[in-house]
Amino acid sequence: MKRITRKSPGCFKYSLKDHKPITGEFAHYDTFFNYMMAVKRLGELEDALEPKSIEEWHEDDGDCLWWKFPIEEAPYVGSPLDEHWPGYHTHFTKITEPLKT
Repeated sequence: MKRITRKSPGCFKYSLKDHKPITGEFAHYDTFFNYMMAVKRLGELEDALEPKSIEEWHEDDGDCLWWKFPIEEAPYVGSPLDEHWPGYHTHFTKITEPLKT
C-alpha cells in the first residue's frame, strides 16, 4: 500500500499527494479546517504504519510489533529487552490503541 499523503511545511504537516487545488474549493474556513485536520490525521496514521529500523527503537517506545523483511511470518510482539527476544527482527511499528467508542 502506498502513501497518499506527503509531509509539508506548516501547521497541518501533511497534504494529499495528488490533490489539484480548485479556486474557491475552500470558500468557507470550516471546510478548509475540517479537510486539513482529516488529511493531518491520515498522514499520522500512515506514519504509524511505516516500519522503523531497530536502531531507532528506544526503551521508552515499549512493546512494539517487530518485523523481518520480507514478511514471511507474524510479527513478534515485545521489545529487544525481552528474555525471549528472537534477535533477527530488523524493523518495528508501534502498537496503536483502538479508538474509544
